[in-house]
Amino acid sequence: MVGVSRSTRRQIASFMTVALLLVLTAGAWAVPQKVTILHFNDFHGNLLAPEAEDGRGGLARIAGTINQIRAENAQTGTPTLLLIAGDVLQGTPLSTVFHGEADFAALNRMDVTAMALGNHEFDYGMPNLNKLIEMADFPLLAANIRRKVDGTMLLPGTVRVDVGKETIVIIGLTTPETRVTTMPSNVANLNFDDPAAVATKLAERATRTRDRVVVALTHLGHDEDKQLAEQVPALDVIVGGHSHTEVQEAALAGNAVIVQAKSYGEYLGRLDLMIEDGKVCGYEYGLIPTDASAPVDQEVASIIGSYVGRLNSEIKRVVGEAGVFLNGVRDDVRSGETNLGNAITDAMRVVSGAPIAMHNSGGIRESINVGPITLEEVMQVLPFGNEVATVELTGAQLREILQRSVSEPRPFGGFLQVSGLKITAENDRITEVLVGTEPLDDSKSYLVATNAFLMEGGDGYETFTEGKNQYYVGTRLDTAFVQYIQSNSPMAPEVEGRITLR
Repeated sequence: MVGVSRSTRRQIASFMTVALLLVLTAGAWAVPQKVTILHFNDFHGNLLAPEAEDGRGGLARIAGTINQIRAENAQTGTPTLLLIAGDVLQGTPLSTVFHGEADFAALNRMDVTAMALGNHEFDYGMPNLNKLIEMADFPLLAANIRRKVDGTMLLPGTVRVDVGKETIVIIGLTTPETRVTTMPSNVANLNFDDPAAVATKLAERATRTRDRVVVALTHLGHDEDKQLAEQVPALDVIVGGHSHTEVQEAALAGNAVIVQAKSYGEYLGRLDLMIEDGKVCGYEYGLIPTDASAPVDQEVASIIGSYVGRLNSEIKRVVGEAGVFLNGVRDDVRSGETNLGNAITDAMRVVSGAPIAMHNSGGIRESINVGPITLEEVMQVLPFGNEVATVELTGAQLREILQRSVSEPRPFGGFLQVSGLKITAENDRITEVLVGTEPLDDSKSYLVATNAFLMEGGDGYETFTEGKNQYYVGTRLDTAFVQYIQSNSPMAPEVEGRITLR
């Protein structure tokens, strides 16, 4: 450098060194933050791994897989979040007998980041849910559920998680269908606000002061999640549940990446996000099957085992025999008459003395194979603890109820299995109803047996609440069905043409 003093040259060299360091440091700052979101939904009490070699599921397998991924991510400094999109409870003897205690005891060992309430979390009533809320060592979220008495939130709506230099805000949303998909009396004191309106307000609040990634943790259904994304453009990710949808490749709607991991713990979803300045700039997604090759978390397995030991002596008791396959396959029973639906509604007539019985197919959760029938199998078929009830309905009210049953798109959880009736429908319209052998008379009064869920307007059947002389028989449906099995073994009910859909 001609004409430049040694002191000046030294200053220039120092400036260039600092400038180079700033460039390199800025480059380091520009590297996106990676974070892994693991998730599952609609677990429904399936704590135990299936006995079949090719079966998937079991919470100890899920926990073991999560442990493995966390350990791998720890090597690279990648944060790992675990999100649960609702419906942990209801569907197996373990969950039913212990009312979710076994499920939450195991989840407490799994470092859950957040869980959204599902509709089935309410199935054992608010006192039981309050116990589980107190028991949980992780955040339970319900941004759109408020108490009617004072408008306060039932639970926190959001949780904030710092991941490296980025921040993720998680919003929990529960389906408003909960009003009719659990026992209505269980949620009578709660309001369920519009998820999109609530999410819009909370997402705007979360991003007002700085850039943040907003994740909606929902129990709404996959189609509803897509609508939510279109309505709330501030959402970056939606981790969903409720519809039991197997999302092998992440869906895109609005500005959001939308995922869901089927149900019953058959898969663990893995979403790897790349985040820069509060924006998702890349992602990879896939479902991990929880088959026999999955690692097992022995601590979680031990917790589950302790509850199994307390349960086994009672539920393994044989109560009868099935001479034929009793069909409770989800899509079959929610779309038409099945022999299991016939047997259950026949049992309701016997215990109540009513000439007519109706039961929602969403309350039939499993089939029974040929051979000995155990109490455990009955509880798997009828896990909700519903009490048999009777109500007097006019023929017109009964026709209105049956019309709803056949007109909703199938498979429909509110599709009614019946006893004492013969129904014909064409193009989703009732054309004929026989009570016994006589045509339904709109002006006549009929005594109808049903369950407490429907009696209180569950599945949208408000007409039941308009009936007269509502009466609870005092016998749970699963108990009535056990008694019926014991009196009619070997069980061999048939599909009799009680419901004809053309």
